[in-house]
Amino acid sequence: MAKKKSVAAEIAPPPKGIEAVKLITGLFFAALSVYTFVSLISYIFTWAEDQSLLSRPDVWSTIVPVENGAGKLGFFWANFLVSRLFGLGAFIIPFFFGAVAIFSLKIKKISLLRQFFLSAYGAIILSLLFSFVFGFTRFDDWFGNGAGGSYGYFVNRWLIGMLGATGAGAVIIVLFVTWLVLISYKVVEWFGRAIAAIFHPKRREEVVIDDTFMLDENAVAEAAAADADTDDLEVLEEELTPDDGRKVLFEIEKQPEIEPVEEKGSVDDSVPPFEVIENTNDDEEDFLKDLPKGSLDTLFDPRLDLSGYQIPPLSLLDDYKDRIYKVPADELEKNNRKIVKTLSDYKISVEKIFARTGPTVTLYEIVPSAGVRISQIKRLEDDIALSLAARGVRIIAPIPGTNAVGIEVANDKPSVVPMKSVLEDPKFRNANFELPVVIGRTISNEAMMFDLAKMPHLLVAGATGQGKSVGLNAIITSLLYTKHPSELKFVLIDPKKVELSLYSKIEKHFLAKLPDSEDAIITDTQKVVYTLKSLTIEMDSRYDLLKIAHVRTVKEYNEKFLSRRLNPLKGHRYMHFIVVVIDEFADLLMTAGREIEEPIVRLAQLARAIGIHLVIATQRPTTNIITGLIKANFPARIAFRVISNIDSRTILESTGANQLVGRGDMLISVSGELTRVQCAYIDTAEVERITEFIGNQQGYSSAHYLPEYTGEEGDVS
Repeated sequence: MAKKKSVAAEIAPPPKGIEAVKLITGLFFAALSVYTFVSLISYIFTWAEDQSLLSRPDVWSTIVPVENGAGKLGFFWANFLVSRLFGLGAFIIPFFFGAVAIFSLKIKKISLLRQFFLSAYGAIILSLLFSFVFGFTRFDDWFGNGAGGSYGYFVNRWLIGMLGATGAGAVIIVLFVTWLVLISYKVVEWFGRAIAAIFHPKRREEVVIDDTFMLDENAVAEAAAADADTDDLEVLEEELTPDDGRKVLFEIEKQPEIEPVEEKGSVDDSVPPFEVIENTNDDEEDFLKDLPKGSLDTLFDPRLDLSGYQIPPLSLLDDYKDRIYKVPADELEKNNRKIVKTLSDYKISVEKIFARTGPTVTLYEIVPSAGVRISQIKRLEDDIALSLAARGVRIIAPIPGTNAVGIEVANDKPSVVPMKSVLEDPKFRNANFELPVVIGRTISNEAMMFDLAKMPHLLVAGATGQGKSVGLNAIITSLLYTKHPSELKFVLIDPKKVELSLYSKIEKHFLAKLPDSEDAIITDTQKVVYTLKSLTIEMDSRYDLLKIAHVRTVKEYNEKFLSRRLNPLKGHRYMHFIVVVIDEFADLLMTAGREIEEPIVRLAQLARAIGIHLVIATQRPTTNIITGLIKANFPARIAFRVISNIDSRTILESTGANQLVGRGDMLISVSGELTRVQCAYIDTAEVERITEFIGNQQGYSSAHYLPEYTGEEGDVS
């Protein structure tokens, strides 16, 4: 029977095999980098004095002097690199050796192949550049073959002979700029700004918006005036006359601009409402909240281990401006007339209709005349859908807090809600949440955000291809943009092995796993069971610490710990949040059954207070999957489009999810209140850019280790 081990007491074993080879290789190339750099620097100043060494037969004799600071071997090594090869371009070579050392010692995650290509290409281009430039000066015989070495000398002679001095210079400049662009794309931005400064100097005088998203009042007033002059379609009041001769007032809500695709009658281009937000994209620090108040000398800062960590810039995300549309007024009027006519056919009179347009659907708020029963309108749901010939028709009878009945109708051209647009929403950036999540936009075009720590768990369901995976990515991305690696860890469970694999690159920053697991993304069913039971051990351990600290929640505990009122020598530690994301929950239940359900129910019942939160997704919201115990402990639920009424009732306790239009259209239920939301869109390429940006930064030595779990038969995991 295997003995249970303590993770805290376990000491990392010495490197073996490939790790030992990497360590030796890294140290060797680090030394070689320093030695090469010293020999090259010394060669610049002493090459003429040491030239006689090349022809002396007794060069290796100890009595023969050498001026190079790296000795005779350093002189010959530098002479080979500078005179025989690349001239001053050889100074790139020690930096490449340094990159090999960094890669081997795992100081930073880098692409060795990319570093080799950039170094080789750079040495060649600099050799040509120095040879060309210094060839017109009195230093054309530096190092014997010029400042560009033998390579630059002979290639330059050939280029000048074929293209002339002007043509050769142009080719070399293009190749040099190409090399700079390959090193960093910021070079392109720099050239763009330089060209703009030369040819468009007035653009430099534009008002600069500060980093707090506070807009100049005059600018806002001017924009509002421009909108009023040009946007005749935004606010419209029209009297419609149904068959009974009564007049119905129809109003269209004025919507905030969301940069629609340009069409006839669109808003004047002189008022670009989105540019103000884009100017603040580089202000990433706004997302990370400050520590509790107190003297910096008395506060413990968990972020110091990765003090140089930077959250991903919003520029990694796409804005999808070509897929954002404004609902035309004639479409709204057409639907309004059809609704009024259908209701009048059934002797239902209406006093007023108010249209509220969203990215995917439009909500028509209908105020019925006195004496009209709401149930009469509710029964006409299918008739109204048939009359409008539209998908996604849903009736809300009544709209909570109003005397109106809502009819939701899908827009002819639904708009995409970019993840970038909701992340840069000022309300989200200023939200005081512990685990802030922004999931999309409502019918009112407001960012739908919530605090996962207060949910405290989330159940997500939807048929295949309706946006469930994108929704999970939006939740994870929201947290990656707002939390430091020391404050949050993910436990990612993915039985399909492909949905969450994109996040493997951030293993050493944000992921948690069992000590003996090779992969941080958990795909094996037995490992899932062990991981969930390990989380219950972590939960019990945290509750013990809360009891000792005489606090009730992880927030109170961390405030005490950060204020240095809890002694780490007595086992106290900073408690980061743990978010458990489980995809394909139905598949896990079918293979492991109660072994999966029991720890999930226990975590859902107890883990809220100690900072462990669950996000469970399934494409089969049936009663044998989403059981009563699961539903009782997951008050917050998200439903994408499902196939049947029964599935909708299972997930939401209400119909409606079967009437959604799909492609990210969803209903969110919090405390029994339903809200229709268009999920923010983020594609695979954007997720890859985010994870690569995080993964390329310095991380912890490994993923965060969860407590070991000993199975019933003594198996340690």
